[in-house]
Amino acid sequence: MRLQNYLDDNALDAKILEFDTPTLTVEQSMKVNNCLPEDIVKSILVKTKSNEYYLVLLQGNRRIKTGKLKKLLKAKDVKLASPEDVEKVTDYKVGEVPPISIDLPIIIDELVIEKGGTIYGGGGGATKSLKITIDDLLDCTHPLIADISNPL
Repeated sequence: MRLQNYLDDNALDAKILEFDTPTLTVEQSMKVNNCLPEDIVKSILVKTKSNEYYLVLLQGNRRIKTGKLKKLLKAKDVKLASPEDVEKVTDYKVGEVPPISIDLPIIIDELVIEKGGTIYGGGGGATKSLKITIDDLLDCTHPLIADISNPL
């Protein structure tokens, strides 16, 4: 409901899609949304050694290149947040975190932007996906865009 309120409050043309099956993994989301892995945007919470959190967005067929991310953030260490931290910091469980409406600095891998068009991300629930255009995503996140990924 909170995500829908955010969409309404910001007059976004994005839609929360609900399914009968889970959408928690890239594979599950690809199946129900009938799309390719590069159409999926994973929302990954990372934590620096100084306990700063960032939401990193990248395509479903990519993984974070830690060295590039550390250099970008000028951090000694960057690691994935624990599932407990994800829930505490975002109010969503792992696999449910949307790419918008999270009050954290956002870093988007440049390949997400280069692809353009429409993407699917976490929809705020285990059986939900968010369908949103890259333009709307950029408008509401004001992200840092960088080359921070490698192929899986």
